[in-house]
This record gives sequence, C-alpha cells and structure tokens, in this order.
Amino acid sequence: MSNLSPEAFGGHFSEGNFEAIYSQTAATFQNQMDLDTFVAAANDFQDGRQFTLNLQNSLEAGIHRYQWLDEAKERMITVAFDEDETIIGIQFDVYEKYETDRELSINAYHLPFEAEWFVLWGGNDLFLNYHYPYAHQRYAYDFIRKKDGQSHSDDEGKNEAYHAFGSAVTAPRSGTVIHVTDGVADNLPGRPDMSKPEGNYIILSHEYDEYTMLAHLRKHSITVKEGDHVEVGEPLAQCGNSGASDTPHLHFHVMDHADPDRANAIRIQFADGQEPRQGDTVKGRVRR
Repeated sequence: MSNLSPEAFGGHFSEGNFEAIYSQTAATFQNQMDLDTFVAAANDFQDGRQFTLNLQNSLEAGIHRYQWLDEAKERMITVAFDEDETIIGIQFDVYEKYETDRELSINAYHLPFEAEWFVLWGGNDLFLNYHYPYAHQRYAYDFIRKKDGQSHSDDEGKNEAYHAFGSAVTAPRSGTVIHVTDGVADNLPGRPDMSKPEGNYIILSHEYDEYTMLAHLRKHSITVKEGDHVEVGEPLAQCGNSGASDTPHLHFHVMDHADPDRANAIRIQFADGQEPRQGDTVKGRVRR
C-alpha cells in the first residue's frame, strides 16, 4: 500500500484505517506504542466522528505539523510528518476554547525585541500554543531566533550556539519595574530547571493594572532594578536559557495581577494591529 498523504490523514482516521496509519509511523513511535494499543486508543478517540484539516505549519526544517478537528470541534488530533511523509508523532486532545479569547489588553504592546524572531509558541489554540490550557499563561508567547531556518549552529549542546542566546530583550511598553529575579544559572540545552520555572525574569507594571512578564533571561544580564521607570523599547536584559527552558528562548505575556501565580493572562493587543501566532517570523520595534 502506498503512503497516505498528510492531507489524507483525516479521511483515513475517520474511516478507521488505523493499521494503515500505524504502518506509516516511525520506529521511535512504534517502540513507545504497539499496534494493538494504538488501534484501541484511536478507535476510542474516533468514536464515529469525522475529522477535517484545520491548521498546518512547520516549526523546523523538514517537519510538518497538521491539526485535525472533529465536526463538533470537541476533539483535536495533532500529527507531525517528516519529509518522507513518515508520521513521527500523533497526539489526541480535547479541543478547548475560552470566553477570554474575545478580550484584549487595554494597553497596546510592542514585541519585546528589535531583531527578527520566530514565534515558537503563540496563539489562541492548543495546537499553536502549549500554554493555552493554563489560565495564568494562556496567551503567552515563546520566541526564538533562526538563521537559514535553524535555531542554532555548530554544537547544539552549547547555549552560545543558539541564535537567541544573548540577544537583547526590550520593554514592550513604558512602565515600572516591580520585580527582578536574577542569579539563576542558564541550563545546558535539554536540561531545564523545573524547580525555578521562570528562571531569571522581570515584571513590569503598566496602566490599567496590566503587567508584563519577560522570562528565561540570561544570568546577570538584567540591567534594571525594581522601582526603575523604563521606556518602550529600552533594553532590559538578554535572552537566556534559565528556568523551565530546554533551549534559549524568550517568554512574554501580559497578565492582570502583579503576582504571576495569582494572575490570569490577557490576550495581547499589539501596537501594530497584528497578532503573531506560531510559525510566524516577526520583527520588533526599532528604538529611536
């Protein structure tokens, strides 16, 4: 039997062709789940539903991701294919949407950098944004930098090989620094520190009781202190790999409380009227 194309996956899944799908999965997938287990899980999830392609993107060279939804938009399948159309990952999830998706921050914010960055996670959907199920980070963004389609060069075991590491992080809006945590070591790539999730981070206070968090910053790179007033676009720190971070990236979100553990994230109104989402390449505001 010839390979089923990525675009045809939903039809095959809806028709219960689970063995054909499994035969196209990578050896690593099959080592984690045998055929009988996969067929049982797929049959239970499919449950007579028809699935339609909703979103697709590519986060790294040669890997293509697809999101399939059932007709009631209650269930979601995420499938990743490599260049040879081998299935390297399948994930079954509940598809959720929230009333807060309709609300935007009162203030308008700029991207917290000047150079060109890539949206690794961001959007109002679990497929686009792994933060989405969690109210305190629901509309958060994770940004990395790419060159020639790659996030790093040379030795991917060193932070310095990642294009984001050491890049300037800037104020997304004028405000007051109300919290600074520094001194957390930058992790070796692939070894996140789950005991200090935010790593080194800054919280800024803005009008209308809105706050921004910039996290996973480089150790000892923060140049502001609590109580400082900062202007939009002002350099604050460097991108690092501290906290619950496996490779260098910048975490950014807006929230409704100064304490991130008590806050709810707010969907961001961007100053340029755009709303970046996963897979986009964006460029921050140039400071004048």
